[in-house]
Amino acid sequence: MMSDIQIRPADDRDRDFMFGLAPRMAEVADLPWHEAQDLVAFQHRFMVNAFARPKDETVTLIAQDRGGTRLGFVHGESSTDSVTLEPCGYVTLLALTKEAEGQGVAARLMAGVEDWARDKGFRLLGLDVFANNQRARAFYRRLGYREDSLRLTKPLAPKT
Repeated sequence: MMSDIQIRPADDRDRDFMFGLAPRMAEVADLPWHEAQDLVAFQHRFMVNAFARPKDETVTLIAQDRGGTRLGFVHGESSTDSVTLEPCGYVTLLALTKEAEGQGVAARLMAGVEDWARDKGFRLLGLDVFANNQRARAFYRRLGYREDSLRLTKPLAPKT
């Protein structure tokens, strides 16, 4: 299937498809201390902010099959490395349909955003992934990404 995957720039007609993947992104977060609807609302807010960035600072790519069926998307943006303060790229969103998993779609999307980052002259490309999303963490490791920080959260019981 890898050769049947086409990567193209997203346009306004892709917006509903991308926002429609918010529940999938929330589901794979696997954060039992948050309600499912709160995770979906978070994804929607995050996406609204990401897509509001100036177009010359971002890239959004759509993966589709030869028939035009959308399979997933990736969104990257210009950022600043927190250690060196140099400009870098940052992958804010990567999402696939359930049917596209394991078909090489995510790898093709990541290759596209990496090309964009190289073209912008960035030395680094970073991303965040939910710690409980072991499948995604293994995928990114296979692509050469390494963990450089980990945020920890503790759900607190109310005071009695």
